[in-house]
Amino acid sequence: MSASPRGVGLHFGPEDRTLVEAARKFKAALDPKHAQDFEESTRALVCGDLGLLQARQQETNALMNLGRVQMFLDGVTSLQTVLTELGFPEVGEVMACIWGPMRFLFKTANVNERALDHILEVYQRLGLQILDLTEYRQLFAACPPTRIALVYIYQDILSFHAMAYKLFSLRTSLWAKLQRTTWRDLENTFDHLAATLKQHAHFIEQHGTPLRDRHAGAGARTDSGYFDGGPVDVSARDIHRYKSEYDQARHRFGAEEAQRKLDQKEKVLRWVDEPGKTEQLHASFRQTRALCPESGSWIWRHHDEVSNWMTEDPPAYSTVWVHGRKGLGKTTLASHIVDKLRSRAAKPNDGDADDVPDGARVCYFYCQDQDDELAKYLGILKALLHQLVSAAAAIVTDDDNGPANGDAALLLLLPFCEDKVSSTGGSTLQNAETAQQLLEVLFEHGGPRVYVVVDGLDECAAATEVQQTVDFLTKQVARCDALAQGRLRVLLVSQSTTEMRKVMARCGRDAAGVVELEADDNKEDIRLFVRRKLETRHFNLSPDDEQLIQDRVVNQSKGLFLYAHLAMEYLLKQMNKRDLLSKVGRGMLPDGIAKMYDELLATIKARLEEKSPQHWEKAKLLLGWLVCAHRPLKWHEIQAILAFDPDSRVVDFDMGMIREDNIDDFLGSLVQVLKGDNIRLLHSTAREHLVNTRYIRAETVQCDLAALCLRYLSLRCFAAPDYPEDERRTDMVHGYFSFQDYATAQWWKHVTSVIQHCRSVFPASGLPPDVYHDDHYTVLLSESLHAFVSAYDGDLRPLDDVHPDLPADHLAPFQDLPFHAALARLYNHIYTHQNRPLEERNKLGIPRLDAAVAASRALIELDHARPGADTIIMAAYYGPNAYKCPRALCSFYHDGFAAARDRDAHRDRHDRPYVCPRRDCSFAPLGFSSPKDQQRHVRTYHPDLADGPSAFLQMSRRVEQARFRCNICSKSFTRNINLKGHERSHFGERPYPCSTCGKAFARLNDCRRHEKIHKRNAA
Repeated sequence: MSASPRGVGLHFGPEDRTLVEAARKFKAALDPKHAQDFEESTRALVCGDLGLLQARQQETNALMNLGRVQMFLDGVTSLQTVLTELGFPEVGEVMACIWGPMRFLFKTANVNERALDHILEVYQRLGLQILDLTEYRQLFAACPPTRIALVYIYQDILSFHAMAYKLFSLRTSLWAKLQRTTWRDLENTFDHLAATLKQHAHFIEQHGTPLRDRHAGAGARTDSGYFDGGPVDVSARDIHRYKSEYDQARHRFGAEEAQRKLDQKEKVLRWVDEPGKTEQLHASFRQTRALCPESGSWIWRHHDEVSNWMTEDPPAYSTVWVHGRKGLGKTTLASHIVDKLRSRAAKPNDGDADDVPDGARVCYFYCQDQDDELAKYLGILKALLHQLVSAAAAIVTDDDNGPANGDAALLLLLPFCEDKVSSTGGSTLQNAETAQQLLEVLFEHGGPRVYVVVDGLDECAAATEVQQTVDFLTKQVARCDALAQGRLRVLLVSQSTTEMRKVMARCGRDAAGVVELEADDNKEDIRLFVRRKLETRHFNLSPDDEQLIQDRVVNQSKGLFLYAHLAMEYLLKQMNKRDLLSKVGRGMLPDGIAKMYDELLATIKARLEEKSPQHWEKAKLLLGWLVCAHRPLKWHEIQAILAFDPDSRVVDFDMGMIREDNIDDFLGSLVQVLKGDNIRLLHSTAREHLVNTRYIRAETVQCDLAALCLRYLSLRCFAAPDYPEDERRTDMVHGYFSFQDYATAQWWKHVTSVIQHCRSVFPASGLPPDVYHDDHYTVLLSESLHAFVSAYDGDLRPLDDVHPDLPADHLAPFQDLPFHAALARLYNHIYTHQNRPLEERNKLGIPRLDAAVAASRALIELDHARPGADTIIMAAYYGPNAYKCPRALCSFYHDGFAAARDRDAHRDRHDRPYVCPRRDCSFAPLGFSSPKDQQRHVRTYHPDLADGPSAFLQMSRRVEQARFRCNICSKSFTRNINLKGHERSHFGERPYPCSTCGKAFARLNDCRRHEKIHKRNAA
């Protein structure tokens, strides 16, 4: 379009609403305490603040070249001038969103030299790309569509200020902790903004040169109009192309940033290394509640401490301890509270309550004594950290405000977390102190409110785990309460054990609310549960029969939901109505949970034996394995045990695997198969009760598992020196390696358990040899030990090469048994290996086993990546994750990864755990083996990322102004004391004599340096 220059004072045009809306959106995100100062800010106030800042720096000899902001200041000043001349009515309101943040950033960052240096550097970078817009005033007046460039410039500047404000509006101690990592993470954004500002400058120069007023910035105009530079020709196509290129650049950057942030988030989550069991447990508890979803709401309706903790602002107590008897259903209640809080946070105005703020974070943990990973303090911290990092929202592209922007959690917290990944070393998070540091930040800034629910603390592995957990969480609550009461809220759920009472007492009587659950609390929920369970089976019960069953179960349960659950499993397994009613006759229901477990097992036994005696034997084996395994078994590993025939030395899934579609039909509800191939017992009480029943004996199960591992590892596929690759492939497709992850890492633990706990399984000492030869477990272990020792004879330590610290008293009770020599040799090998350095203990301890596992895993991975591979069959044999960590002590040795790249990244972190903090560094793509090497690299190649004073600040001290001038030779000094010493040298004054030899010096430091020579000589 062609146009001639027009006068000023015209209506600005359609872009004015865009500018106003951008400014108002920016102001809507401000803290109310800053809003007034921002609205009143002007260029004059900015210049005044900069003048005061420079004066203070001059007084302290800490000048920082504030002139770096000048080009930015001139550029936005020219923007304000042009907007005013073009008749934009809200210029003051709009420009206050530039002047206000500038004043705020300089005042806030002034306390931190590095932060102020970073801000000045970005202002300089952006200012270099902003033209003096007053030189192109004729372009904007003559061609209104080109004013879109002014809008884009304003939006880009606002984007920088919005990001900087999110950081520096935090508490000083918090932003100081986050600033270095956040600023480094925003480098891509700063580059993008500088590039788009350059794009705007190019467009303006390209089309405005014919009308450019090169003297516009030199002083006030004396003429009343514009220079007549001739007509300007800017076509609609030019405008469209410019808009399109800008939008494309913005959206492309947004997509790249979204992916980078996603990768950053996944990197942190991989490092946190939370196995996902907490989420699986929560899903299983939710499924348990599905039959009666309305049950459990009494916990907040009847207990004011809980409802107040959930909803009031501020709450009476930010920490609440809920305790009750084992089996009361506390875990189910805790999961109900978690889901209720999450639903309220997602829908704050759902009518029931609007008092959980939108965006509140809810994290939780369920302690499980069955699983070591779920019974320790570090496991709790890792689960909470994993959930809070996972909750960080994905980046969104803000179409109204320029470049991609994300929520504060991603912009500020993820870089801080990623920096810990790079600086702490290790492939996974193994340090509780590091986890605490991250959680401190996430608790304070992870959302408007953070809820933490920890259930089952009494199931922790040791009292110290409980103490550490409660101490850390209550201290964090106190810290956050000092900032804003109720920002962090912690709910602890447990039994009222002696240890728990001691731990809670240390927190102080008034520090936490206490809720004691009573038996009567559960009565109506148990009654509803019984009624709903009866509806699932068609026994044709009369209302009186149903009422009788409800009354008997409710009364017999004494408020224990676990008893009610087991009782209904027991009753509903009856074959007919007559049997059912007979079981609920007076005095017929078992008394107590222990007897109920026993009766339930008897019922399962009878039902399975109707199919065949082997069915019950298999079920008994499965339960024993689950109780006695040294880590939780996976479902494919249990199937592998069943498929392995030790006598024929064959693994045959087709013949041996369980064919039941539903494991509940086989073992009842005592066992749950969770998502991800994991399997668990119904309740923590199941383990202690099952091993005390007449059906399962823990000592014999340990012997069975030890023998099983030894005989499995004696197969050709592990031990044969002449094992060809084609035979390995054949064995792989038949599932021969499906139990190797457990057996190779745990066999020595089962052998040790036999030595330390299972002597009673074998006949007493001093009996005739025939007794031992006829005993099942003596023969079983003798054959298993012989097979293993024979298979790996060359890899095991000789019998006469005994470790000097081997506890001989452990082996003495086995001296009369026929397998003593083989057991002693194997125990000596185990003891020696377990006392080696960590790097050696991460190996299997038997070179041939290490090589066999590496070869079989390579073949499994190769098949998994092969096009057309039968992934369903392979997953049934080897689980869903084919790529495993080679280190035996790492949880990913058995958990594995779904993708090779994830496993490789994890493995590299083991080998070179200290990575360069700059992601695109080409000098060190693989990281470093020690923190010293990493720090040396950072100091050499990235001094701006090194701890300590920045490179700029060091340089500013080197060029500090020399204000003290010598009157004789005109030489200048930065300090007066140096000048005085110099002047004495002109006159030969030497007022500082050596205390040893009497030699005098003009300067005190010279004298001290000389005296040190005497001291060295005397020494």
